[in-house]
Amino acid sequence: MRKLGGIFAATCLLTWVAGCSGGSTTAAPATTSAPSSSTSASVSKPKTTTATPTPTFAAAVSPSKVTGACPFLGSIELRQVVGDGNKSSDESTEGPAQNVGSGKAYQCTYPGRGAKLYVAALPGGPSPSAMIGTLTKKCGEAATPVPGAGDTAARCKMADGAEMVVVGKHSHGQLRVAQLFIAPTRTDVYDSLAKLLGGRL
Repeated sequence: MRKLGGIFAATCLLTWVAGCSGGSTTAAPATTSAPSSSTSASVSKPKTTTATPTPTFAAAVSPSKVTGACPFLGSIELRQVVGDGNKSSDESTEGPAQNVGSGKAYQCTYPGRGAKLYVAALPGGPSPSAMIGTLTKKCGEAATPVPGAGDTAARCKMADGAEMVVVGKHSHGQLRVAQLFIAPTRTDVYDSLAKLLGGRL
């Protein structure tokens, strides 16, 4: 997978190192058995049922506490916004959280989409426009503002060819920033993703 990186600035800069990923956990199928009774005259055969996990996604919409990046963008809805009919990799993996000053930053990887999302929640924090300005300095070309997404948002092409969509918003007494790296696609996709993330921060 191509290495993607980004930075969040608070009182200091946190440089994301590519390759950091958390393991995904898979729940073992639940098995239930009917109890057998040795005192009963007729012994019934134990019944076994296997529960099949159903993938569900409940988007975090302006939660009072940020606990991860993946809850802000589901892998299936990312595929739907992009317009990709490939359903083979509708999965996402939450990476380890990192401390950023007095706040935390989270990361989510979408292997089948070649995308990575970072979400930071910083108490107080600088203005969203100052944060976006700092982050877009890493762009390979001039950033394009995305109106109507969060308090401020922009998108740009990175030097490695990936597109960055970044949204900043003050919410619940925190500066919240979502930074999405995604393979190049249509302009309307970047704008839709920025607005989607802005509404959820």
